[in-house]
Amino acid sequence: MGESCVNVRCCDLSVCVGEVTLVENVTFECCSGEWIVLAGPSGAGKTTLLRAINGLCPPTAGRVWALGSWMPGRSHREAEQVWRSTGTVQQELALFESLSALDNVAAGVRRFGVSRSEARRSARSWLERFELGDKHASFPHALSGGERQRVALARALAPQPQLLILDEPTAHLDDGSARIVLTAIKELVHQGATVVMSSHRDEEVAPLQTCRIEMEAGRVTRICV
Repeated sequence: MGESCVNVRCCDLSVCVGEVTLVENVTFECCSGEWIVLAGPSGAGKTTLLRAINGLCPPTAGRVWALGSWMPGRSHREAEQVWRSTGTVQQELALFESLSALDNVAAGVRRFGVSRSEARRSARSWLERFELGDKHASFPHALSGGERQRVALARALAPQPQLLILDEPTAHLDDGSARIVLTAIKELVHQGATVVMSSHRDEEVAPLQTCRIEMEAGRVTRICV
């Protein structure tokens, strides 16, 4: 399959920190409109793999292809292009503590070149969709864990990015909120987005995923298509 058809490709990817191997010889690829779920116990390497795909954790060996360029070897311009086309939610959420929920989401939209007024309109719409319509002016410190996670998800999804990298995106959500979020992700996949995410919600995610990659001790143990 040519690179033009693939949004993410890992080739014999390994990530080590000192003497510890966190990801070992991982190979897979995914295309536009595919939803890849990484599964496995804590410490399996899922978070490290997602960070490597996202350019936050350089490979020790092997290569990562994402949205048109390889890493290692990606130029600053290519890295910026990938960043502008990727929506990310990490476990630590990384909200801007000095910005309201509305401005946090709008900031995610603004980096895609959208005007401030349009970004705020989009942010309001996504906060309302995620049942946070009464939290527009709230700052992260005043939000619950589930509310913070939904703000982070709204920020990632609102720009409708080409690639979504999501680390346990529903971990702090109740079943109802999780269904709302998963439905929103599903719609973006149907529009052509590529999703690579980790999740422990097997029952809810299984009908939606196009591929499940099972990991243990940093290695892929099974790929289910």
